[in-house]
Amino acid sequence: MTITARLSRLAAPGRRLLRGRLGRRGNVTILFAFAIVPLIFAVGFAIDYGRALQLRTRMNAAADAAALAAVNVAAMRQSDSAAAAAARAMFNAQVSGLSGMVYDSAANPTVAVTSSGSLTTGRSVTVSYKAASINLFGGILGATTLPIAGSVTADATVAPNINFYLLMDISPSMLLPSTSTGLTAIRSATSNSSLPNGCAFACHTLNPHTDAIYVRNAAGKDMWLDLASGNACPVSSTDSTRVYCTSGTVYTKANGQYADSYWLTRNYAALYGGSNITLRIDEEETAAQNLIPVAITAARNNQVTYRLQLFTFDWTHPSASGPVRTITSSMTDVSQMASYDVPNFYNMQDNWYRNNCPTSSLCNNDQGTEVHNALTQMNTTMPNPGDGSSSATPQGVLFIITDGLSDELYGSSRWNREFNAQNLADCTTIKNRGIRIAILYTEYLPESLTGDAWSQSNVAPYLSNVEPALQSCASARPDGTTLYYKVTTDQSISDALAALFALTVQTARLAR
Repeated sequence: MTITARLSRLAAPGRRLLRGRLGRRGNVTILFAFAIVPLIFAVGFAIDYGRALQLRTRMNAAADAAALAAVNVAAMRQSDSAAAAAARAMFNAQVSGLSGMVYDSAANPTVAVTSSGSLTTGRSVTVSYKAASINLFGGILGATTLPIAGSVTADATVAPNINFYLLMDISPSMLLPSTSTGLTAIRSATSNSSLPNGCAFACHTLNPHTDAIYVRNAAGKDMWLDLASGNACPVSSTDSTRVYCTSGTVYTKANGQYADSYWLTRNYAALYGGSNITLRIDEEETAAQNLIPVAITAARNNQVTYRLQLFTFDWTHPSASGPVRTITSSMTDVSQMASYDVPNFYNMQDNWYRNNCPTSSLCNNDQGTEVHNALTQMNTTMPNPGDGSSSATPQGVLFIITDGLSDELYGSSRWNREFNAQNLADCTTIKNRGIRIAILYTEYLPESLTGDAWSQSNVAPYLSNVEPALQSCASARPDGTTLYYKVTTDQSISDALAALFALTVQTARLAR
């Protein structure tokens, strides 16, 4: 064997190994060539899909803005067609600067507007669009565009313009202290052998001694009020025409009277120290005063007009045609009102001749809360309401603040209990006219009647009927509850009235 042959034999395995390696490298190249096609497709699709998603996000934002433009405060005062036009204009303005898409502004967006009410009470707006994102890798993907579409819905309601009629009960039964401390104080101060539990009511009467009400100072002296001078003094002695004070001052008896528990509430601190006694009519007055700025703020926030007129009711006085007194002469925009428009309810109280008799020549059996006549009178006073779409056509709401007890003739008999069937029929008559009734119940508590035998027999057993009757009188809300709020002793009537006002405005809707 030659050297050449031997070397060739030795090199054979190497050649075989080299040929194997060269074959495998070609296979890898072929496999990679096949794999790169879907890889390029995937990368291209990812890029184009990402661009389409970005574009869709921006167009969805434009649709949001367009839908909101159709339900903002200004748009809610416009017609449906005007609102739709505003939405389309807003959308097209938002997308006009977008590139890389196919978009037909003549056909897009589509705007569907649904309203319930005349000039929109509630409005639902749906903005929809269709477009296409232009692909950068269209040749590879086999499609020049990717379709994109979206839809968004916005809902809103508009607050109506409202006239509020605030009717406040200032009958003698509202002359209760508003706190438990006040109840205890007035009872203790008026307690005597004839009236061991005292009297919780701040009765305003010319002859309190005939009703066993004796207001005395800490030394046990009866207090005399000289009506001519407005002064008060402890009594040392009296004769048929004069009153002799412990200070030596002498007053003419005909020009004054013994202090009653009504006077006591305003002068308790001077007699016994501590604080004077706040009554429910005081809280009622404060509530009416505080309602004005609450209404002003609400009207400003809702961009509507709220107007308010104040009334009180008790009993029909000899010179009056009914129990309702008009406190503010006309319905007034709340923005033009202030707290001084609410008078002092304490000074409006009648000074009764004695129990059962407002004057020496008129006795009405203490029928001091004429609910039927009050509601009838208010029904006549309030004009037919509008739909609330403008200040010229306001809705109507009757607010009533009361302890819920009527004291009036019902048929031929005295009724001194909860609202009766006639009263509830009066409520229905008002509500059927489209005027809503909202009631604030200043709860009449059984303990306020302690020691009064007549009230214990004729009033106390029926107090549990008061709340259901008032709820029947109040208007229903959309959720089935009523425009009704209750406040009891030691709670704020002012806060309760503000809460009831907010509840009423919240559930207000424009009506067709």
